[in-house]
Amino acid sequence: MAQIASAARKAAAREAERRHRAVTALTVAEATIAYARRQLGNGLTTGQARQAALETAESLEQVAADLRKLAPMPVAQRRALAVYLAGSGLSTQVIARQLGISDRAARYYVRGLRSDGQPWAG
Repeated sequence: MAQIASAARKAAAREAERRHRAVTALTVAEATIAYARRQLGNGLTTGQARQAALETAESLEQVAADLRKLAPMPVAQRRALAVYLAGSGLSTQVIARQLGISDRAARYYVRGLRSDGQPWAG
């Protein structure tokens, strides 16, 4: 009985740590967006505004990657999103980066295939 309670406490502690890291990542995203908004509103030249936007996008991309690791999306949902993004005109490389999967996995998802080349059931 004590082992079960200990395992439950450890699982709860891991979950609390994941939530804490997710909140930290979202706080960083919020601060990044606020900083970018101030920068872009300060009368930057076109080139400076572009650079600020690119730097912001890079920071937010890292936050998104961190959040994907903390709360992975179920496979069926990832497949559906890959198909939707492909239908929106995104390349499989961009889809892979956005979903945090390999290029190969993105290609399979978009084609509706499993890694063994067989179609997904259901």
